This record gives sequence, C-alpha cells and structure tokens, in this order.
Amino acid sequence: MIEEYITPYLSKTKRGPKPQIEINEIVMLIHHRLKTGCQWRELPIKHFTESVEMGWKAIYHHFKKWCKDGSWKQVWISLLSQQKAFLNLSSMQVDGSHTRAKGGGEAVRYQDRKASKRSNSLFCG
Repeated sequence: MIEEYITPYLSKTKRGPKPQIEINEIVMLIHHRLKTGCQWRELPIKHFTESVEMGWKAIYHHFKKWCKDGSWKQVWISLLSQQKAFLNLSSMQVDGSHTRAKGGGEAVRYQDRKASKRSNSLFCG
C-alpha cells in the first residue's frame, strides 16, 4: 500500500496529545479531500475509521503542519526516487501560462514592455 512509503516522512508530534487515529488513516482522509475537492468539514471520517470519533479540524491541522514543515515535499521526492523505473516521461504533456505577479515576477527582459510584470509558469500533466 502507498501508506508505507508516506508515513515514515511525515512529522510526528513531540508534545501534546497523540493522534487518536492512525497516521495512515489521516493520510487517506487528506487524500480523499484532495481527490474529491470536498470541504474539510464534509470529510467522511466515519467511513475511514471505525474506532474513534475525530473532528475535521484535527485532520486539517495535520495537513497544514505537514505542508509547513516540508513533509509532503519529502514524500514526493521519496516516491519519485523509489518509483522512477515505472515513470514514462515520453507521454508527458506540458502547458505554459503567464500569470500576473504583483511582487515583480521573473526578471525576464522581454517582459519589461508590459504594464504589469508577469511570471512564467509551466504545468505538467
């Protein structure tokens, strides 16, 4: 299962109460939220865990904490390095976009003529 690749890289609490449900159940709830786009308060927590009642705020707290401390980036790098033999980059699709950057954007010379500075973005799919 994918959880065995993810959970070693997620930070765990050093102080305070321990999570009432397993880390992999929290990860599955976060995955469900990101996959479906539902609101945090609409998470079907009872569907993923039977033993303990846990609120959506606790799930959001873990997601936010792991975003801030770089845990998700470590998981992403680990998954890519472990599964790189299975990646087929010959069929990758790339799309570009110019987005307004109020802070100045990239310092690219051809963009000086525009009224507002813009930043280049590449999206892979």
